[in-house]
Amino acid sequence: MKASRTRPERLWHRPFRRSDRRCAAAEGQSVRPDGAGGGPSRTVRPHPPAGRAAGPGPEGTSRLSLPDGTELLVRPAGPADRTAALAMHGRCSPASLRLRYHGPVRDAGRYLDHLLDPRHGRSLVVTAPDGRIVALGHLMWDDDEAELAVLVEDAWQRHGLGLALLRRLSAAARTSGVRTVYAVTQGGNTGLIATMRRLGAPLDFHAEDGTLVITATLAAEETAGCGHRPGR
Repeated sequence: MKASRTRPERLWHRPFRRSDRRCAAAEGQSVRPDGAGGGPSRTVRPHPPAGRAAGPGPEGTSRLSLPDGTELLVRPAGPADRTAALAMHGRCSPASLRLRYHGPVRDAGRYLDHLLDPRHGRSLVVTAPDGRIVALGHLMWDDDEAELAVLVEDAWQRHGLGLALLRRLSAAARTSGVRTVYAVTQGGNTGLIATMRRLGAPLDFHAEDGTLVITATLAAEETAGCGHRPGR
């Protein structure tokens, strides 16, 4: 049975998957996340789902040029980026972390092992000229759908980083045969809502108990719009 996307509290504040197939383990093994406390165990299935080719990961390193001339890099991310991603968490405000993870800020770092594991999806980072990670994006397999999620460091918000990540990750979803992607957030997250609208895909909004699920239907013929535009 799938858990409700609109009730992340049932998922131990882990909003990045709708299905019960979340934790790294051998196929068919029942697992429980460390530190999750009570709650049901889950049966893990392979990702992406059997019968669908994984497809290539997000494109290689590319550049983003900000209006002030700052050059940023967008590149695929993996387990080796955990320390730098955790350091970025430390530079984010509690408000930004709560909007991203929907739960106790102290738990945000626990999710990185799963999020950066290529068995469960695709990840991208944006790095500043000094090499620091300033934005992090994820595409997480969820049966025949995938979840999109982004976190942009406060000092780098409203420069188009979130949009750049969502566009590239949406392109990776299409390449893998996924036509439906969704983002789970709070109803007041106007930044993410505006960014999802700029994907140019038909959107469906479903709100329940303060949680908003934004579902986008990706057209097969769409091409990845990876150029920089001002935005979140």
